[in-house]
Amino acid sequence: MKKIIFFALLTIVFTSTVNAQWNYPQTRTVDSTETYFGDKTADPYQWIEDLKSVEVTDWFKSQSNYTDGIIDKIPNRETMVNEMMEFDKVKPVKYGSITERQGKYFFEKRLPGEEEMKLYFRNGISGDDILLFDPLNYKEGKEFSLSSWIISDDAKRILMGISESGKEVPVIKILDLDTKTFLTEEFTAAYSNGWLDNSHDTFLYLKLQGEDVHDMNTKLNSKIMMHTIGTPASEDRELLSRAHDPELNINPEDYPYIFWYYGSDYMFAGKGTVDNNMHSFIAPVSQLTSGKIDWKPFCTPEDKITNIVTNGDNAYLLTSKDASNFKILKTSLKDPDVKNAKVVFSGDNMKIESMNSSKDFLIIEQIYNGVETNISKLSFANDIVEKIDMPLKGSTTVTPLSTFSNDCYVYNTNWTTPSNIYSLNLESNSFEKGPFNIDYRFPNIENIVSEEIEVPSHDGVMVPLSIVYDKTKFNKDGSNICYLDGYGAYGFSYTPYFSSTMLPMLNRGVIFAVAHVRGGGEKGADWHTQGLKTTKPNTWKDFIACGDFLVNNGYTSKQKLAGTGTSAGGVLIGRAITERPDLFKVAIPKVGCLNTVRGEFSPNGPVNIPEFGTVAIEEEYKALKEMDAYLHLMKGEKYPATLITTGFNDPRVISWIPAKFAAKLQDFNASGNPVLLDVDYSTGHFGGETMSSYFKNLSDIYSFVMWQCGHPDFQPKTN
Repeated sequence: MKKIIFFALLTIVFTSTVNAQWNYPQTRTVDSTETYFGDKTADPYQWIEDLKSVEVTDWFKSQSNYTDGIIDKIPNRETMVNEMMEFDKVKPVKYGSITERQGKYFFEKRLPGEEEMKLYFRNGISGDDILLFDPLNYKEGKEFSLSSWIISDDAKRILMGISESGKEVPVIKILDLDTKTFLTEEFTAAYSNGWLDNSHDTFLYLKLQGEDVHDMNTKLNSKIMMHTIGTPASEDRELLSRAHDPELNINPEDYPYIFWYYGSDYMFAGKGTVDNNMHSFIAPVSQLTSGKIDWKPFCTPEDKITNIVTNGDNAYLLTSKDASNFKILKTSLKDPDVKNAKVVFSGDNMKIESMNSSKDFLIIEQIYNGVETNISKLSFANDIVEKIDMPLKGSTTVTPLSTFSNDCYVYNTNWTTPSNIYSLNLESNSFEKGPFNIDYRFPNIENIVSEEIEVPSHDGVMVPLSIVYDKTKFNKDGSNICYLDGYGAYGFSYTPYFSSTMLPMLNRGVIFAVAHVRGGGEKGADWHTQGLKTTKPNTWKDFIACGDFLVNNGYTSKQKLAGTGTSAGGVLIGRAITERPDLFKVAIPKVGCLNTVRGEFSPNGPVNIPEFGTVAIEEEYKALKEMDAYLHLMKGEKYPATLITTGFNDPRVISWIPAKFAAKLQDFNASGNPVLLDVDYSTGHFGGETMSSYFKNLSDIYSFVMWQCGHPDFQPKTN
C-alpha cells in the first residue's frame, strides 16, 4: 500500500458558482492526491482537514454565516419553532432514566419550557420530587448537559458525567446525597465505569488522553482506573490498558472495559470497538483489590456474543452464531465453556434485540422487522421462558429499577403513539400505569396513521418501509412532500418512535417515512452483514428502492422527495444522491460520514474500522471508495438542494468530513439548487444543545425542505 500526498505550486484556485444566485464563500483547491494499491484519486479539499488552521476556521465561519443568511429568509421558520414549543408543553412533565436505591427513586425530569433534563429523587415512590442537579446552573456562561449518572448501592453518592456543549468528553464529579454538594475531586476527559459493590468510596473510570475532540491522540490508549475518594488521583490504580496488559493485545483505538453484576464472584474485561461481537476475558471480582488481575480468555469475536448477563454462578450469553435472529446460551462461570454452552432460548422468527436482568429474571426483548416488540422473561431458577402480555404496540423496552428488585419501568412509543412510562412487576406479571405515567393527548393525533410494508430492492430482497402521515391531508397523487429517513449501520435497528417535533410537518401534509435498510439490525445479524464493508452498496440501494416505491406509488414525486441520513447514515444519503441525483429534490446529510476513505484519519476513525474497513487492505479500500460520497461527486451533475449539517465539537464525525463534501458539491453542482453547510458551534454529534436550540435547528431543516419542495408558506420573497 502506497500513499502519496502533494501540493503542487501552492496554486490557489477558487470555486466557481454555477448560478450567480448562490454566491458561496470562496473555497480554494489544492493539487492533492491519494494513492492506494495503484489507484490514484484527487482530494482537492484536503486542506480543510486542518481544523487548527485560522484559514480553515475562518472558512467554516464564512460558510456558517452564508447559510444563516439564506435560511433566515425562509418565512414561517419561527412559526414552526413556536409550534414545536407549544407541542412540547402538551406533556406536562417528561421523565427519563429511572433508578431505585434504598427506597429512593432517582430520575431525570423536564417541565414544559425548561431547556434541559434535570436530576431529581424521591424518598419513596410517592414522595416529593427533590432537585439534585440542574446542568444549566453548573457553571455560569457555558452550556452543560448531564451525560451519565450512577448511584452507589447505599444511595449515598452519585458519579456524574457532565459534558460541555455536546463534546461528549465529560468531567466526572461526585455528588454527596446527604449534603447535596459536590466533592472537590473531579476527573477530566473521563467516563464513569461504576462503583464497587456496597461502596460509595471506590469506583472505576475510563481515562482518555485528553479533551480535544480534534486531536487524533485523544481517544487512543485509554485505560481503566480505580479511584478511592480522599486519595490523590496520582495514586489511582491502573486496572486495564494496552500498556498494563500487553498479553490481552489491546489495540491503541480499543476502549478497554470492565463490568460485573452485583453479587457475582466474577467480572469481565473487554476490548471495545464498534464491533458488537465481544472479545472478553474473565477473572474473580476479588482481584480488583488484591494486586494484578489474572484475566483468562472467555470469548472471541468469532463466538459472536453481543451481551453477557450473570446470575450466581451462571452466565447467559446473547449470540448470533449460527442464528441470525440470535439465541441465548448458558454456561457456568466456575468452568466456562462458550463453545458448548446450552441453548436456553432461540429467536427463531423474531430477532432478539436485547436482554437484561432483574433480581430473579432475564428480560428478553424481541423485534420483528424492527417495528413489532415482544417481551419475555426467563426465570433464573429453572430457565423457563414466559411471554409477558402488555396492552402496548410499537417499541417497548422493559428496564429493572435495580438489580435488587423485580420491579421495572416500561417505556413504550410508536409512530402514532406518544411515549409513556408504565410499571411492571416481573414476579407477579402485574402491569399498571404507575407513578411515572402521564395522561396527555396531542391535538389531531387521531388522524396520524402509519403503514408497514415491504419493498423489493435492486436484488429482490424485501426491505421494510414505515410510512406515517395525516390521513386527512394525504392524497395518493404524488402531491405530498415526503421526508424519507434511513440509517443502516452497526446492526442498529431503527425502531418506531413518536416525536412531537414532527407534528408541524405532519400537520402540513408531509409524509414521514423510514427505510429499514440493510446494514441495520431489523431483520437480524445477517441484515447487518449484508450492508457491511464490501456489501455496503445494499444500504443506499435499499434506500433508493424505497424512494422509487414512494414516487411510483403516488405517495410523493421526485420534485417533493427529501432524503436524510444521520452520522453513519451519511453514507446512505450521500451515495443515494450521487447514484440517483434525479430521485431527490432535497438531501439532508446530518453530521454525516461522507468521506469514508479519509475516515480512519480522524480521531474517531480507527475504532470504526470493523464497520467500514481500512485503506490498509485492498479489498476494504475498494469498499471504502465505493461508499465515499465525496469521491463520487461528478462535475456538472445536477444534484438536489442540499443542507449539510455539522457540529464543530463533534467527536464522532469530525466536522471536516461534512465540510469537504459541502465544498466540493458547491463547486460541482450544475442544478442551480442551493448547497449549504450549517455549522453549529454549540453542539457535537448527539446534541447537547438546549431545547430552544434543538427546535431552532430542526426548524431550519424542515423549513429548508418545505421551501425547496415547493410548499407555498415557505417561499422567500427573494432568494
